[in-house]
Amino acid sequence: RRLFEPLAGDQFKNRDVTARAFSDLYHSQGAEFPPECRDHDYERRVKAAYPIHPEIFDQLYGAWSTLIKFQRTRGVLRLMASVIHSLWEKGDKSPLILPCMIPIDDPRVQFELTRYLSDNWVPIIEKDVDGPNSLPQRIDAEQSGTLGKLQATRRVARTIYMGSAPSSGMAHRGIEDRRVKLGCVMPGESSAVFGDGLRRLAASATYLYQDGSRFWYDTQPTVTKLAEDRTEQLKREPDKVYEELEKR
Repeated sequence: RRLFEPLAGDQFKNRDVTARAFSDLYHSQGAEFPPECRDHDYERRVKAAYPIHPEIFDQLYGAWSTLIKFQRTRGVLRLMASVIHSLWEKGDKSPLILPCMIPIDDPRVQFELTRYLSDNWVPIIEKDVDGPNSLPQRIDAEQSGTLGKLQATRRVARTIYMGSAPSSGMAHRGIEDRRVKLGCVMPGESSAVFGDGLRRLAASATYLYQDGSRFWYDTQPTVTKLAEDRTEQLKREPDKVYEELEKR
C-alpha cells in the first residue's frame, strides 16, 4: 500500500522515527559511512523513500540502469515487487528495506537480478553471495557471536552484489567499504561487525575482488583463489613437488 497510497495516521510517526534513528546512526558513526549521509537532506531522502532505503534506488537508477536491457521504471517496480512479496512472506520486521535485506536466495528475486546479466552469475551467487550452501552462510553459521547472530557476512555479500554486479567488466568497478556498511547497518548495530564480515568474506571468496577500499564480484575467480586451489592440488601430489624441487 505504501508504494501506491499516501501515508496516513501512525505511518507518519513510524516514518519520522525511523528516519531520525538512521540519521542519528550516520552522525554517531560518521567516519564509517559516505559523507553525504551526515547531511540533513539525507534524512529527508530516507523519509521520501520510506520504507525502502534510498541506497537501493541509488544502485538501481545508477549502475543497474546502465545495462542495456534494464528498464528503469518497469525493471525497478518488477524487482521491488518480488523483494517486498518475499520479505512479507517471511514476516520480515526490519525498519527499512536495505540492500542487505534483498533476498537474493529467493528464485523470484534472483531471476530479476540475473535476467540482465550473463548466465554464469547464477552459480556465482549460489557459491559466494547467497543461498543455503553459500560461503557467507557458512561463515555466519560458524560464528557464535554478534557476526553470526546478525548474519553480517551474508548481508555484506548481498550489498556488494547489488552495488557491483552490473559494473562487472567496466574500468571503474565496485563499491567502497563505507558504502557497503551503508547498505548493511541498522540503528543499534555496530558497523565494526560488518567490517569483520567483509574481511572474512574477502579472505575466502572465489569471485570477490578488492582494490584498496573497493570491492566487487566478477565472473572470473581471483588469482589468489586459483593459487590456493593449485596449492591444495599439489598437497595431494607430494611426489611431484619433491621431483620439481630436485630439478631446481
